[in-house]
Amino acid sequence: MFWFGVLSLERVLGVRPAWNERKAFRVAALVASVAGLLWPAVETAVVLGDPAAALNLRQIGFVMSQTSFGQIWSARLAIVLGATILAWLPTERDAVWQERGVYVLVAAALASVAMVGHAAAASGLPGIVQRLTAALHLLVAGAWLGALPVLYSFVARLRPHVLAELLRRFSAYGQALVATVVATGLLNAWFRIGGVAALIKADYAHVLIGKVALVAGMGLAALLNRGRYMPALDSRDPQAQWEAERGLRLSIALEFALGVAVVVVAFLLGVMDAPH
Repeated sequence: MFWFGVLSLERVLGVRPAWNERKAFRVAALVASVAGLLWPAVETAVVLGDPAAALNLRQIGFVMSQTSFGQIWSARLAIVLGATILAWLPTERDAVWQERGVYVLVAAALASVAMVGHAAAASGLPGIVQRLTAALHLLVAGAWLGALPVLYSFVARLRPHVLAELLRRFSAYGQALVATVVATGLLNAWFRIGGVAALIKADYAHVLIGKVALVAGMGLAALLNRGRYMPALDSRDPQAQWEAERGLRLSIALEFALGVAVVVVAFLLGVMDAPH
């Protein structure tokens, strides 16, 4: 998610990250590759209902070769490894093809997660709609969450007036991301539960409400950035600018922490049985 969000932000704002930020991209690429290699062990333990299976190479090989999850995940892992190799290659000055190639591969890897979730269980046209909705949800969530660490670094290194202009350009993009995350998230929840009545007295409902509350908190933090701190950056008062920058750092850090919590809760929802 972080990797895709950073690459998307770079294209939207037209601002190339600093060297240390680009180094973070490569670290994210390695983390994504390692996570992709380790996840089949976790899935094997879940599928077989035996935690010890996560350490059994034979059983992992069986799940990876004999299940649809294994086949799709193998393809996804190949995509992630391809993106990682391409990202670590020496970057030429005008290597547009290299940057676009990494972006397309990272987007495909993130969207492919929709093929191994609950949406993958549906068949026919409803299944296609569910998988497309889930993929879009993953992409916009990644674009939102992944943009936050870069925005935090911008606050630290850009002059207030430059930062204010950049944040204004990000504002419409951010609003579109929030709206799309909410809309696709509601659709995904509807596809899983089929109606509000099924949520009554269900543990799933409590976790889902928690996720909604966390996303709402992220949205409120974003509104605070736009309504209070962005205008203060254009002030002629250095003290007001300093306070706005400090407020932005705290708000963005809080928004990112809430986003990480949303990802954790989304994982919990993924492994829980939805009420029907």
